Amino acid sequence: MAIRTADQVLEITSDQRFWTKAQRAALGAIGLSGAPTHDLVNFFHICKSTGLDPFRREIYYIQRKRKVFGQDEIYYTAQTGIDGFRHTGQRTGRFIRRVGPFWTGPEDDPAWWTLGEDGINRRRWVDVWLHTEPPAAAMCRIEHRSIAGDVTVTQAVAVFTEFAVGKDEWKRDPATGEGFKTGQRVLTGQWPVMPAHMIGKVAEALAWRSAFPRELVGIYEHAEMEQADAVQRETDREDAAARRRDARHVQGGTVIPGTVVSATASPVADGEDDEPGTGSDPKPPLPRTADNLRRELRAYAAAMGSTVTKMTARWRQTAGSGVNAATADQLEELLTEWRAYVIAELRDRHPQAAEHVEAGDLLIGLDPDPKVWSKAATPQD
Repeated sequence: MAIRTADQVLEITSDQRFWTKAQRAALGAIGLSGAPTHDLVNFFHICKSTGLDPFRREIYYIQRKRKVFGQDEIYYTAQTGIDGFRHTGQRTGRFIRRVGPFWTGPEDDPAWWTLGEDGINRRRWVDVWLHTEPPAAAMCRIEHRSIAGDVTVTQAVAVFTEFAVGKDEWKRDPATGEGFKTGQRVLTGQWPVMPAHMIGKVAEALAWRSAFPRELVGIYEHAEMEQADAVQRETDREDAAARRRDARHVQGGTVIPGTVVSATASPVADGEDDEPGTGSDPKPPLPRTADNLRRELRAYAAAMGSTVTKMTARWRQTAGSGVNAATADQLEELLTEWRAYVIAELRDRHPQAAEHVEAGDLLIGLDPDPKVWSKAATPQD
């Protein structure tokens, strides 16, 4: 009997119509153990039509929530890196070449406009961005053959402000010790570190999807979806804060299942996002410092049955540095990439912990020992 390798066991064959038992087990390891059958059918079709392998981390199926008539609805989004777009486009046999990306500056800066021979002002684009400030936009072209065989050029432009991920800037009042919003927005994740690279990837992904809509419809580059993830994190935080405010405002010592509420608990200011505790002295949330986020990353690795080294290999290759040198924003980026998978892993073993992480809180806030969340530490029935 021939011995089959792991690649052969997980390989999607040409005559296959649905995930095999071994593939279903492997999908569970990447956060899809609880996905409904109809979503797994859709993901199988996407993987087979694009040729991208989910078990080699070439494509992901990310779980998200959205509000529909005031109720949370779970949905999944197919995501891949920019290499996945290039691979899928080249597999069509109609790809000729990629031109760009190119970058340009602010609208009101005359340096980024040039007068053409016909007397019309045209925007100036550069193929290398050497400025300290982020570009205003990026543009990319894909030359390809249409289905009819004609040579076609597809162009896409991505505006930086439409895709860059930011968050509200907070400062603490030295007199009262309370935090307040400054009214400014600051970039997060990789956007302040490599803005040209990030918006360039978005422009290229838009161009690939426009050039090959049948092959890439409904598939997004990771950078395109960071806005959606940021909005969802903010919504989760606000929902969690609202639930805690409601719990603490209950009078008369009323007991809410899972939480002991003191009748003397002081009201919580709007926007406060504390960790629910017991009694009259609720436990404050852990500060999201770089050290705490590194510990959180170790907890994520334990929950996934993996290691930080394996989980951050792609990021370290891109960033050119290790996790120990990463900033708090960079660590937030890493945690965001894995959060949906960790929640899926914890949902069966530690449902309260899954809800805690889903609300945007740190897993180590429940237990500082990362090993507690590993599969091996889960009590057996």
